[in-house]
Amino acid sequence: MNMPALGIGTWQIRPETVEAIVPVALEAGFRHIDTAQIYRNEDAVGKAVAESGVARDEVFLTTKVWVDRYAPDDLLASVHESLERLQTDYVDLLLLHWPVFEGHGMNPTLEALMRARSDGLARHIGISNFNIDQTEQAVAFCGNGMLSASQVEYHVYLAQERLRCVLARYDLVMTAYMPLAQANCVNDPVLWEIGSQYDKTAPQVALRWLIEQDRVAAIPATSNPHHAKANIEIFDFALSVEDRQRIAELDRGMRLCKPEGLAPEWDD
Repeated sequence: MNMPALGIGTWQIRPETVEAIVPVALEAGFRHIDTAQIYRNEDAVGKAVAESGVARDEVFLTTKVWVDRYAPDDLLASVHESLERLQTDYVDLLLLHWPVFEGHGMNPTLEALMRARSDGLARHIGISNFNIDQTEQAVAFCGNGMLSASQVEYHVYLAQERLRCVLARYDLVMTAYMPLAQANCVNDPVLWEIGSQYDKTAPQVALRWLIEQDRVAAIPATSNPHHAKANIEIFDFALSVEDRQRIAELDRGMRLCKPEGLAPEWDD
């Protein structure tokens, strides 16, 4: 799966703002956009990409199926609806948003997800917010090589070491949402001190630390054009081994996204 290491997230961004920020991001060099059915901004993403002048096959599009559309027939119908909103025939990556399966269980939903791939609605498929046990169940059912990615909260304050090892074992890309820990990184003195050596900001250091890791991508969300441009300016420097270790030591198990009724029993 040829997923760009850095993408732009659209969680909690209003449609009109998405229409404004996506063209800025594409012009700055982003080629990876993440959305979801529940974000209610797929229309805006589709419109912005279509009007950007950037060819569709140059943009890696991810969307996520919401939990109320997990019944097998409904899942496929929901994907067709997403594609219509996104003004495209396929998405590059289709994810199950949360591991909440109610009465019909995980396997029928995974089977429908694989059907979306075999039908050409999605180039790649994956999971989101699954814990280790759920990840292993999903891989066991789908088979090695079928799932391509797992999108989870991951940042300098939440190490996710055990999950990262499991994902690496199954060759799944870890896509980090909230990679700046909802702006907690912005005021971190250690990140600023490290950044001063490279003429970079604390957020840029935090993002660089993520994408330097094998099979890790990051999707910072922003409604600020200046921040979008700054976020992608992280490919002209590399952190030293010592700096990477200092950043790793910032971990404090700080999980920010844990919605009641959706979140599984986490492993950390």
